Amino acid sequence: MQLKERKPYWRHTKWQLLASLVPFLVVMILLPLYGNQLNSNKFLGFPLGYFLALHGIVLIGVFTIGTFINRQDAVDRWHGAHEDT
Repeated sequence: MQLKERKPYWRHTKWQLLASLVPFLVVMILLPLYGNQLNSNKFLGFPLGYFLALHGIVLIGVFTIGTFINRQDAVDRWHGAHEDT
């Protein structure tokens, strides 16, 4: 990749990172705010807030990482920085 192509590539990568990270951070901030209200309901015998904190955040994190990798691969291919394996 040439020097003049690096700046748009990194700008695109930074925006991609922010777009992938913001939904995860929003969930991490909002879930504790509604924890008491969610705990009044039960799911599989556990308080709902507890269940979402344990399982939901992990699943959202895995989904966020997966979508970031997929989108970053598209950005790499668009800018010609992908690695063929």
